[in-house]
Amino acid sequence: MSSLPLAEIRRRFFEGETLPDNSVPGPILHSWRRCLGLGLPAARLRLPDKLDAASLGSRQQENADWLQLARPAIDALFDSVVDDGHVVIVADRHGVILDQMGHPAFLDRAERVALLPGMDWREDVRGTNAIGTALVLGGPVRVRGSEHYLERNRQLSCTAGAIVSPQGELLGVVDVSGLPRKLGDAQQQQVQAAVRHIEQRLFDEQAGRLFELRFAPDAATLTTPRCGRLGFDDDGVLRAANRAALSALGLDWPALGLSRFAALAGQSLEHWLSRHGIGVASLRHGGQLYSARLLPPTPRQAAPAATAADSATARAARQPDSKPGRHDAGALPDGLLQRGQRLLEADIPVLILGETGVGKERFVQALHAASSRAGAPLVAVNCAAIPEGLIEAELFGYEEGAFTGARKQGARGRLREADGGILFLDEIGDMPASLQARLLRVLQERLVVPLGGGIGQKVDVRIVAATHRNLEHEVAAGRFRADLYYRLGHYPLRLPPLRERGDVAQIAANLLAQHGGARRGVTLSAALADFIRRYPWPGNLRQLDNLLKTLLALVDDGTELGVAHLPDTLREHHPAANAASGGQLAALLQQHGGNASAAARALGISRSTFYRRLRQG
Repeated sequence: MSSLPLAEIRRRFFEGETLPDNSVPGPILHSWRRCLGLGLPAARLRLPDKLDAASLGSRQQENADWLQLARPAIDALFDSVVDDGHVVIVADRHGVILDQMGHPAFLDRAERVALLPGMDWREDVRGTNAIGTALVLGGPVRVRGSEHYLERNRQLSCTAGAIVSPQGELLGVVDVSGLPRKLGDAQQQQVQAAVRHIEQRLFDEQAGRLFELRFAPDAATLTTPRCGRLGFDDDGVLRAANRAALSALGLDWPALGLSRFAALAGQSLEHWLSRHGIGVASLRHGGQLYSARLLPPTPRQAAPAATAADSATARAARQPDSKPGRHDAGALPDGLLQRGQRLLEADIPVLILGETGVGKERFVQALHAASSRAGAPLVAVNCAAIPEGLIEAELFGYEEGAFTGARKQGARGRLREADGGILFLDEIGDMPASLQARLLRVLQERLVVPLGGGIGQKVDVRIVAATHRNLEHEVAAGRFRADLYYRLGHYPLRLPPLRERGDVAQIAANLLAQHGGARRGVTLSAALADFIRRYPWPGNLRQLDNLLKTLLALVDDGTELGVAHLPDTLREHHPAANAASGGQLAALLQQHGGNASAAARALGISRSTFYRRLRQG
């Protein structure tokens, strides 16, 4: 780079003088020239007004799909930069800021330069800036201080990355802005990592519908964001790609819809799968040898309707115990699912008991998939979530004009919707007493009469019910009908809480793999596995499962998850965090040069928790 001050370089540029080679980064100089060609003045430029709340809300709604997928990565980026006084900004493909969050000390400065939601930061409106210039380039850019085209923005430094869909569609920008002296290479790398993670999630959303070819020079990197990823339809036509794949193959986005698997791999999809299956094989392209794996589309959830001609092999293939399903069957008592299946096939109601979060709904889904009714409807009704005045209409349906507000054409009701399949009554212990007698009659007669009269309809349904309540106590208290309890509770199945299911760390590892952790190379560290075994998990399987899905969303491929990745509310339960005395905390703070954030990270707790325990001594 030139040793000339940037102010002198700017003067020479605007006065039309020749600049020394490498006086400013190439992307910045090219942007200055674009802005100058548009006639933008560097000073006293009249800027567009901020969008009103309704228009901004409309923009946010238009981008809701990708924003939802991007949110975990954006939140993680914010957590990593906020303590350094920066702000994180998200803009749409037109350069309009959709969201902004940051350090209070910098927010006032951001407001003074209109770095706010609803403001337009396109390059042709505000000159060279990270948001607008990243959109022009379709990639990463950093703009420091006076590298901004407008003089009013020279108090800022910004680094941004453009987000591109697997079809090459520009979706938006993620940006980190701060003071020039504080924003550097670390923040640029963090932004690029966030963009990679977002684009990977966008690809993951489509991967299940396509044949996915992953390739990399080293087989060990096939689970990392840096591997090449290509998606092909059933005819072998290229329909999706990531940047790493296009760069390695010398292609660009227009290749989508034109390139074919056979031309890239030298063989058809069918030939590849017949030779290599989903194992790692060699792929040669342009003289470069890659390790590659072809993954077929994920089978659809809906299975064809079962018939008497189903073979024993086909039925065995549906047994979740032969392949742990979404409820992690291996963590349940032996034979529990098979007992439930036998009850269901004998048309005996299945009553599932268990604490909140033990996985009752997952168990029912696995039961449905393993049954002879796998191809018929599974209709779920949460008896605790529907208002008492509406649950009867929800279950039995109603005729036109049955009550005020009824739909003109009436409604079939959930029981008739489940005809031929399974009706799942979740939280049946919360069913209103007035409705229990009608349900009992349906179980006995299998005849549904909608509200408002009409002809009764025979239904063929199998009943599965679940509750976290002790129904025997509810019967004794007069809140649940004894005859309905005995009609449902022929052989109740109890799902044990997570703390009674053996090695919880192994269950966590299985769940992590089911959610794609193994495919992405994300693993549990020994310290985190030990914490998982010790923690009581009051929210049971649901709490553990939701935590693992969230952690997967927040980390890059190849990450070893540790205690430091846990949210504050869980890290506070870590023995190391609780055991440190006030004196030890003070010593740790001194050891880190008074940096409370660094000291807190060393313990795996939040800065606020660190300060609170320091005060408590």
